[in-house]
Amino acid sequence: MANFNTHFNVAAGASAVVSATLLSMEVVSPQEAVVAFFLGTLGGLLPDVDSPRSTSIKVAFNILSLLMTILIIFVKSSTYSLVEMVVVASLVFVAIRYAFLEFFRKISKHRGMFHSIPVAFLWGLVIAIVSQWFFDLNSLVSWVYGFMITLGYFVHLILDEIYSVDLGNRRMKKSSGTALKFGMFKNRQQQIQTVVIYLLIPLLFSIAPDTELVQTALFSKEAWLSFTDIILPYDGKWFFH
Repeated sequence: MANFNTHFNVAAGASAVVSATLLSMEVVSPQEAVVAFFLGTLGGLLPDVDSPRSTSIKVAFNILSLLMTILIIFVKSSTYSLVEMVVVASLVFVAIRYAFLEFFRKISKHRGMFHSIPVAFLWGLVIAIVSQWFFDLNSLVSWVYGFMITLGYFVHLILDEIYSVDLGNRRMKKSSGTALKFGMFKNRQQQIQTVVIYLLIPLLFSIAPDTELVQTALFSKEAWLSFTDIILPYDGKWFFH
């Protein structure tokens, strides 16, 4: 599998390109683009957080804890007093960084079902729902954040599959097929986990944000024209505008 630095750098690079593109198309604001970048980078670390000795588990939960704390401060700063803000932000940080991390370590197994394609979509749905319901963001930004997590997740899975090929000896390593997979079916427990995850996806989608704004901003004719306008310099000049 790819190491931590590779996962981090590639996920950060992909997230930077996508978030910058969305910013240029005016789909997100500069502040939202920064959050999108961090979420994409975080997504690139998440598949390895089920490894108790992985560097990713510490970095990913540190990023997630800080990001959620910062978002709460931004959202609630106009309604909460300073003391309330400190209490709520501290509780959220501790809950995610320590309580949720410990719980996750107990229920997960490295390269298990958590390291799979459907879970990538599951994380995207969860982030989109939390962004709208808890942080009161509009549906477009919520879906952008969910997409960035899923994007980073896929980058991680694809990298692990690429590194499972030994080009020098022209063979597949034992890890081949354990990263980019749709489910696990070797025993009853794995089968139950797979079924539960596949049942959760339509359930979460039923309460996910509306997609109308996404279709208009990203899949309409106007969105395509906006995208083509930012590919090359609009005035024909390169670097000297």
